[in-house]
Amino acid sequence: MDAALLLILALALIAVGVGMTFLLATRVPMDLLVTAQEHGRFAGLGSNQEDAGVGRARPARTVGVAPQLAHA
Repeated sequence: MDAALLLILALALIAVGVGMTFLLATRVPMDLLVTAQEHGRFAGLGSNQEDAGVGRARPARTVGVAPQLAHA
């Protein structure tokens, strides 16, 4: 009986999480999304990456000199 109760509780928690995620995704005001977009969040979502250059990989910086280790 304990395993069945634990399983029901786990499924209920998952269902609550799914429900809250759905509510957050559908009930966020448009003004908040516009402000977030203006401040740089969601950068590149919905834009054409070839035109805007968003999402292109940058080459990794390489350091020619080995890092110095601090000695105490």
